[in-house]
Amino acid sequence: MLSPARAVFSISLLAFPAALLAQTGPSEPQIIAAAGTAKINVGTRKLAGQMVATVRVGDDGKVREVLVTENTAESVFEPQLVKVLQSSRFRPAIDASGKPIESSVEMKVELRSSTGANPKPTAAKADPQLTDKEKARIRKMKCSDFLWEWELLRDEADDAAATEFMPRIAVTMYVAMRTEAGEYVDSKVWKASAKALKESADRCDKDPQAPFWEGVFKSVMDEAVPK
Repeated sequence: MLSPARAVFSISLLAFPAALLAQTGPSEPQIIAAAGTAKINVGTRKLAGQMVATVRVGDDGKVREVLVTENTAESVFEPQLVKVLQSSRFRPAIDASGKPIESSVEMKVELRSSTGANPKPTAAKADPQLTDKEKARIRKMKCSDFLWEWELLRDEADDAAATEFMPRIAVTMYVAMRTEAGEYVDSKVWKASAKALKESADRCDKDPQAPFWEGVFKSVMDEAVPK
């Protein structure tokens, strides 16, 4: 059942202090997939359908408003799915000047037996250029940019931070570089990646102005997986 757009949640929040710091942009809001979200009460109901909504994300990564635009799940699930989106956490959007900003993103929550009572929000529409955009952004990052984002991810995702979008793409880039050189070390790189990201954060903390990708991360990975 398609639903007319309607605002179901809105709140005014103070800006997070880190939002005043310059970062590498531009970039749209990124869902922190491993962050905890509200559960739904399934009961005996059939898990099918999805809810699509425009989510307004503050410059602190917290959800400020949910505007439901479509719901094909049972109507009884809608308030619960809204709570799932309300409780989601994002890396906020970053504008071209490098400032974290408030922005909106289209998200969906699907009801499936595989997720049960813990459905996770995902982007409503895939951006076919998203990975390439992220690779370009990572190559431009200074250590201070990486630290800001890594600490935000760690705060919300804890030990699963290494599996989030930015760090995952950084590791993918390194794997591709080694593969292009004729070295097939994929499994070793992925096994070492979580520790290497933490080590990169430690080194970046000592030299915030250093280039993250060229100056720190590649060196740390070379040491973790020798040629």
